[in-house]
Amino acid sequence: MSLWEQWRPWIRQQRSLLRELILMLLAMLVVGVYFLEHFSARLEQERKVQLQALAEQTARRAAEALASDDSISINLIGRETVQLAPVAGVRFLDAADIQVGLSGVSRSDLVVSVPVALPDGELAGTLTLLGDTSALPRQRLEAGFVLAVLCLLLLRVAVALIQQRLLPPPLEPEEPTPVEPPATSPLATPASTQALAEPLPEGAEPLAQLRLSIVNFEHIRQRYTQAAMAEVLADYQQILDKVAGIYGGRVGQRVGDQAGLFFYQEPASRCAFSALCAGLLFLRVVRLLAPLRKQQGKPPLEFKALVTTDRGQQEAWSLCVAGVPGRLNVPEAQLAATELDVKALYQPEKAQVVTAGDHKVRLQPVEQLAHRYQNLLRTQADTLLSEEGGDDGSPSR
Repeated sequence: MSLWEQWRPWIRQQRSLLRELILMLLAMLVVGVYFLEHFSARLEQERKVQLQALAEQTARRAAEALASDDSISINLIGRETVQLAPVAGVRFLDAADIQVGLSGVSRSDLVVSVPVALPDGELAGTLTLLGDTSALPRQRLEAGFVLAVLCLLLLRVAVALIQQRLLPPPLEPEEPTPVEPPATSPLATPASTQALAEPLPEGAEPLAQLRLSIVNFEHIRQRYTQAAMAEVLADYQQILDKVAGIYGGRVGQRVGDQAGLFFYQEPASRCAFSALCAGLLFLRVVRLLAPLRKQQGKPPLEFKALVTTDRGQQEAWSLCVAGVPGRLNVPEAQLAATELDVKALYQPEKAQVVTAGDHKVRLQPVEQLAHRYQNLLRTQADTLLSEEGGDDGSPSR
């Protein structure tokens, strides 16, 4: 699996934070570039003013040496001047514009020239100061600015992590409507009640389906009489009916006969999430109910589950049978398409490749839902378990 596929679920989950960080970075870059350019212009202007003042002062000092062609004094004055911070080079020209002294660099983008005159006003030559144009002050300011930007971004990330730890986001609303749930389904939501009450249009195709296959069903069926097997299947069918009432699924085939729940509510992502919640809830109740059924002398069943948005029922059933016992699989390509990758927890390295007809499908087992949804799923499982005769006081794990 590529690096992008590994990080894509996390990026989709944190896209609001990433969008905010990008906007913060762009805003700080615009402000930073403006002030850096303003600082560079002010720095160049200040250097030019300093060079002008130094040039006039040095010209008065070097007037007699330049007039008398005293090269020793001229070079001494040049070496002392070039040691000053704004100066990178000094050039002396006599009255005939012939260079008679040079200290420091010979070229620079910042140049200031002043005439060298004797006290009586006679022109002795010309003094040229070459300014220091190094970008070290700007580089230091840029480094400080980059450090400040990184600190602000890291601080925002830290605040977001603390908020996620201490204040988990609330459940996403599912467009509730003011319809009272029936008394027979205490966990049913208004949205699921409305979905079950509305008649389906003729020829309607499901947008998502949950399929459930029994592990080693043929072997189990041979060990029990037809009446006993029908009673066992009826127990699990009752659980599936209650799960369907909670999440608005339509019961298709019954348990033991390519069982499935079908979902029709728009949009497809909502259907897929309802099917995923229904499948995980059913598997959780079945797993928690197994010890109780053993104590009562009733055979516990184990299931494989599949959630898909494909409409082909036979292919969906084949993929369901090819899954892992006790797990709910989703075709990996559909996780991002239905936005389930930001609502469910899974490990990409545990995906399995199975053959469906003439092509291969990569199935991703879903471990559990994100934290904010998993808590609600635990509550629903505890309630259903108590209705089936389980211990209401012991929390499900």
